[in-house]
Order: sequence, then structure tokens, then C-alpha cells
Amino acid sequence: MVTIRLKGQVTPEGKLVFDVPDNLPPGEVDITIEVPNLDEQFTEEEIKELLTFKPASGAEVVAKGLVGGWEHKGITDSVAFVEELRRKQNKRHSW
Repeated sequence: MVTIRLKGQVTPEGKLVFDVPDNLPPGEVDITIEVPNLDEQFTEEEIKELLTFKPASGAEVVAKGLVGGWEHKGITDSVAFVEELRRKQNKRHSW
């Protein structure tokens, strides 16, 4: 894995803006965001509040559209997908 550090800006609308290097190949990338001076922007109480876990009910999860999530991988039948994974794993680990 190659690490490339870029400088960017977050706009007031919540968009991340940065210049992509010319030689960067197309494909999926992982993005890590480091925010400088975080302790100067929030009080200790605000940070504690932001880090407090607030569970959601099943209805809230569904209402927010946080279910599914496999469509982007082309998985339409979860049972068939898991069975195929198990078959492949058994094949790799068989004598």
C-alpha cells in the first residue's frame, strides 16, 4: 500500500475539496481525515457528548435507511452468498 498525503478543505456545506495528484490511478481508496487542534475547537464536555454512544431502535435504523448495504456488491440473495463463501472456504481448506 502506498500512502499519499494531501491537504484539503472542508467547505461550510460539508464538502471535502482537494486536488488529486496527476499520476493517481483510478480505483477505490481509503481516506483518513486528521483535524488539527481538535481540543481547541470543542470543550471537554462537548467531546464527551460526541463520544457518548446513543443506541437507536430498530425502527430508527430502518427509517434512516441503514439496512441492506450489499447492493453495491451485487448481492441480491444473502443466503446464496453465504453458502458460496462457505463452499469456497471448504474448498481452500480441504485436503
